[in-house]
Amino acid sequence: RASSYRVLQFIHQDSCPAPLPFMILLPLLLALPPLGLRRPAPLARRCAPQVALVPRNRVACYGCGAELQADVAGSPGYMEPERYEMKRKRRQLRETLCDRCRRLSSGEILPAVVEGRLKRPSGAAVGEEGRGITTPEALRGVLLPLRERPALIALLVDLTDVAGTLLPRVRELVGGNPILLIGTKLDLLPRGTEPERVADWLRGAARKIGGVVDVHLVSSKSGDGLQAAARALLAERRGRDLFLLGAANVGKSAFLQSLLPLVSPATPRHLPLSASTPGTTLSLLPIDCFSGGSQLYDTPGVHLHHRMSARLLPAELAMTMPRGRMRPYTPREAAAEGTSFFWGGLARIDVVSAPPALRLTFCTGGSRLRLHECPTAEAAEAHAARAGIEWTPPQDAASAAELGELQLVRTARLRLTPCEQAADLAISGLGWVSVGCLPTLQQGALEATLAVWVPRGVEVFVRPPMPVGGLPTVGSEA
Repeated sequence: RASSYRVLQFIHQDSCPAPLPFMILLPLLLALPPLGLRRPAPLARRCAPQVALVPRNRVACYGCGAELQADVAGSPGYMEPERYEMKRKRRQLRETLCDRCRRLSSGEILPAVVEGRLKRPSGAAVGEEGRGITTPEALRGVLLPLRERPALIALLVDLTDVAGTLLPRVRELVGGNPILLIGTKLDLLPRGTEPERVADWLRGAARKIGGVVDVHLVSSKSGDGLQAAARALLAERRGRDLFLLGAANVGKSAFLQSLLPLVSPATPRHLPLSASTPGTTLSLLPIDCFSGGSQLYDTPGVHLHHRMSARLLPAELAMTMPRGRMRPYTPREAAAEGTSFFWGGLARIDVVSAPPALRLTFCTGGSRLRLHECPTAEAAEAHAARAGIEWTPPQDAASAAELGELQLVRTARLRLTPCEQAADLAISGLGWVSVGCLPTLQQGALEATLAVWVPRGVEVFVRPPMPVGGLPTVGSEA
């Protein structure tokens, strides 16, 4: 409009009447925006609230977010018809858990997602007990609207399984929205771990994501780090919706339950269910805890095919779940050339070549996951004979046969430095092996070659060493 106003000023200064054609065009000139600028949106459209992602009239299970129904047993949100009708008549459906969530709350492990060995053979009934009720693709589809919606993303990553829970392609789901990275389960890291060093290490691991505005480490159990994380989320939110996003079983629902009292004066009576089973949340779960119409959303976990958990049966999954603080284990004897180590019957690490000062430290939260050792020349036969019998998980010989032979997926050649950790060999969904070197008088370059074998489909990552407590090279730098 400034250019139009300048024309009017020029006419006024000359004190002469404007030509008739110009007077006809003048209203059109005044309606045009300034050159090079876009016309601003009408005020009503700019101030209009965003379309709700979850209709307010939708009646859903408050534990998992699935719409309640009594028609298809074994499907998301199913309730027994008698119980459904009773709750409907009493107008209590919004305060009700579906049948699956009721069983989860009592401690049962009921996988929801059809993946890995849970995939049904052709013609099997949907919702067959123990076979899942949805697919990874269906859950991922629930998250796609995030790309087009201004929001703050709280991306959660499990500190006991960073390789298996850090989402490298998260931008496909959230677009250009800012991300605040939150490491969960801080209380499960080994004693002596310095959170500040782990936070710096996690910042480096997250560089490939881009757009990470801050990093915080928290424990939903002990409360450590929660207040700082809550302040950061409130400061970065700026009136936008807040979405809790992460891989399956990363601890989103537990984090939400601990976060709400810190960000909202009134905590809702019924909160999303927190359970140890991956895939507890099946849909978006909105919570009205902010003023101005924006909401906090719990979201379904992203299921990654390369995790060990995608290859395990429910009983085997329970064997690998953390039961307490991690206790890294370093064998007393040197990891000699020609030695193979087995993590239960799920992973094998071969020492192909190494100096006597090499030390391998095994880090996992699975208290029932035992370490076994044998000569590499006998490793294949030993695994075939003992997996599922003496070496568990797998839970039995039949499950071991179904899981199949271990596959060589990574050979790592590492340069060693005395009194330092060289790298981690991280097995997605299981744990990691920290490779270090003790003081030595050996001259020349120190190198080690290690081979990692896992079930088909599971990935192994070589990464900078995570600076946790309990490693043999005390005072090592990350």
